[in-house]
Amino acid sequence: MTSQARSNPRRRPDPPPFLGQTLDFGEIRNGVRHVERPSWSARQKLMATLLGQANEARTHVPGLVNRMRSLLRDSDPLFLYSRVAFLLQMRRIAPGPATFGADALVEFLGGLVTAMPVDDVLSRLGQDDHPQTLYTMEALLREYGVGQRRISDAEALRPGERSQLARAVRLLEAENLFDRMNGYPAQLETIFTTIVAPLAERSRSTLGFALGDALTVANAYQDILDEGRRQVVDEFQVLLDRIPPNADHDTLIQTFATHMAGVATIGASPVVNLTDWLVERTGFPAAEVSAILDSMSTRLGSQPDLDSLASPNTLRRRPIVGLPDGRHLWITPGDFLHTALEWAADVCDPHPTLRKTLDKRRQDGCEELAYLALRGVFGDDHAHAAVTYPADGQRPDIDVLVATPGGTIIVEAKAARFTDPARRAAPERVRKKTREYVDKALDQNARTIAYLHTGAQDLRDARKRRMTIPNSPHITSVIVTLDRVDPFATYLPDGGKRQNVPPEGTWLVNLADLLMTTDILRHPAEFYAYANLRASINHVGGPLIFVETDALGLWCEERITPIPHHAGALATFGQTSALMNDYYTHPHNIEEPSTQRPTSGVPLEVLAALDDVLRTRADRWHPLAAAALSVQPQRWAAVRKALRTVSPTRTSRRAKKNANRAKGGLNLAGDLTIIIDNTDTKCNDCSNHLHLLPQVVESETGEDT
Repeated sequence: MTSQARSNPRRRPDPPPFLGQTLDFGEIRNGVRHVERPSWSARQKLMATLLGQANEARTHVPGLVNRMRSLLRDSDPLFLYSRVAFLLQMRRIAPGPATFGADALVEFLGGLVTAMPVDDVLSRLGQDDHPQTLYTMEALLREYGVGQRRISDAEALRPGERSQLARAVRLLEAENLFDRMNGYPAQLETIFTTIVAPLAERSRSTLGFALGDALTVANAYQDILDEGRRQVVDEFQVLLDRIPPNADHDTLIQTFATHMAGVATIGASPVVNLTDWLVERTGFPAAEVSAILDSMSTRLGSQPDLDSLASPNTLRRRPIVGLPDGRHLWITPGDFLHTALEWAADVCDPHPTLRKTLDKRRQDGCEELAYLALRGVFGDDHAHAAVTYPADGQRPDIDVLVATPGGTIIVEAKAARFTDPARRAAPERVRKKTREYVDKALDQNARTIAYLHTGAQDLRDARKRRMTIPNSPHITSVIVTLDRVDPFATYLPDGGKRQNVPPEGTWLVNLADLLMTTDILRHPAEFYAYANLRASINHVGGPLIFVETDALGLWCEERITPIPHHAGALATFGQTSALMNDYYTHPHNIEEPSTQRPTSGVPLEVLAALDDVLRTRADRWHPLAAAALSVQPQRWAAVRKALRTVSPTRTSRRAKKNANRAKGGLNLAGDLTIIIDNTDTKCNDCSNHLHLLPQVVESETGEDT
C-alpha cells in the first residue's frame, strides 16, 4: 500500500510478534538455530508450561469471541471491521513476526460480521463509535490469536506418530489457521494471468465475465483506495509534525495512537456501490463488473455457524461483503492475488467443462512458467520443455530439462489443486496429496535420472525430434508445485507409495518461489548452486526450512549449508530474513539500499570466470560453482580489492607487487583458489582455480557497465 511507504522521522523499536512471544531455545549460529534435545526433566517442565498455557487458552477463548460479538453489536459492525483491517494493514511495513497472523484474524472478524443477522448489521450502519472501540477490538483479536496459537502449539505435543507425514500434518493445521500469504504480488500476478488469460472468451461465455478481469477490477479498486489514503496520510501528518522535540514517551505513544486511529477511521474502505465506481475506472460493461463482484462476495447473514478461527470462512476466497441493497465492502482488494486461483476454481466448479479446462491450464501454465523462468537464467541452448524418453514401452516426459556441460537440472511440475480438506489437515486427504505431490514426483525424477545416467540416447524434444544433450553426471532434482504447500517442502513426507528417490536429494519448491529465486539469482552458476544446495539440505535433513524466502534471504546475506539431521537435535532458521520483504514490498528507491534487488554478493568477474569454466573445463564447473557460491559474501572483499590493484593501467612498483601476489592465488576455501592475471595465462593444474581477468567494471547499482 502506497501510504505505508511514508516513514516517520522518529525511529521506533520493532513491535512484538502479533501472535505473542514464543519460547526461544538453543543457540543461533550463522542465522541457524541449533537445538539439542533437553533432559527428561526439562522436557517435562516445558510440556507442563505449554499444556498449561493451552488449557488456560481453551477456557479463555470462547469468552473473547463473545466479547468481540458484543462489541460488534454495539457498533457499526461493517465500519469497525473495515477500520481494524486498515489499522493492521498500515503495520505491514513492520518485520514479519509483528504482523504474521493478523490477516487471518481480520478474516475471522469479517466472518463474525457475516454471521450476524442481516437486520442487526443494517440497523447500525452509520452509527458513531467511540474512538477507543478500534483499539479494544484490535486488542481482543490479538488476545484471541495468541490463545489460538498456544492451543495449536500444544497440539504438536500430543502423543502419536512422529513421522515426517505427521509433522507435515501438524504444520498444515497451523498454517490453515494463521497463514494467508501465498507469495509476492510480482510472481502471483504473473502466475494467475498466465493461467487464466487463454480462458478469457470461454469463461466470459460461461460465467458472464473473463476470469482475468477479476484481477483488473481488484487492482482498480486498490488504486482508488490508495489515492484517497495518500491524501488522508498527508493531512494527518500535521499531527506528527506538531510533536515537540523533547516530548516524553507517553506523549509520543498517545500522539501515534491518535494518528493511527484517525488515518484508520477516515481511510477505511467504505460501504459503496462498487459497480458504478469500477465501471468508470475499468471501462468494463456494468453487467460484467456486477457479475465479478457477485462471484467474489460473501453475503451478510450467510455464515451463522462461524464461531472460531478454524471454522470454514467463505471470506477467504470471496473477500467482499455483499449487502442486500447491492452495495459492497471490500477491505483489501490488493490481497485478492493470494486467493485468485482458488477463487477461479470455486467459480468454475458448477461448470464441469470450464473447470476441466481450468485444471488443464493450471498444469500447462505451471510447466510453461517453470520453463520460461529457467530459460531466462540458462538460455535457449540449455533449457528445454517437454522432453521425452523411452521407458517401459512408453515415453514419459521431463517437464523442464536444463542441460549444461557442467550440470543438469530436471523439473517435475505438479499443479493439481490442494483441496480444502487437505488444507485443514484431514489425514487421509493429506496422505493422498502426499502421494501425488511428493511420492509420484520423486519416483518420476528418480526414473529420469536413472535414464540420463545410462547415456540419454533417445531423447526427443516437444516436437518429437531427436536431441542430444551434454549429459553431465551431476543432476539436480526439482519438484515445482503450483499451490503452496510449505509443510511438504519442509518435510518431504512419505505417503506410502514411494518407489524410488533421487539419490542426491530433491528441492521441492512452490512456483511463486521458483520465479522469485530466478529473479534474484539470474546467473546460471548462482541458480544452479542454490538449487543443488537446497536438494542437499533436504537429502541430509537439515536445517529445516519452513519458508523459502527466509532461506534465499539468509543465503544471500550469509550463506547456508546442509546440516545432517541426528536424533535428539534440531537445526532450523533462528530469524526471519527481511531482505526479500524489503525488496518486494517496499517502493524501490535508488538511495535506499534495502529496496534494491538482493544478490549473491559474488563479484561479476568471478561469475564471468565460471562462464569460462563452463566453456573450457565443464567437468570442473559443478564443484567450482558450488565452492564459489558457498563463500560468504563479505569474504569477496579481498578479491574486489585485489581486482582494483591489478588493473592494467597501474604500473607502480607497489601495483606490480600486488599483481604478483594476486597471480599466486587467493585461497577463499579449501577447494577454491582465485587467481587474478590480466595476461590470461593458465596454470598447469587448474582443478581448483578460478582465473579472473580484471576487465569487468561493477557500477554502483551492481550491474555490468
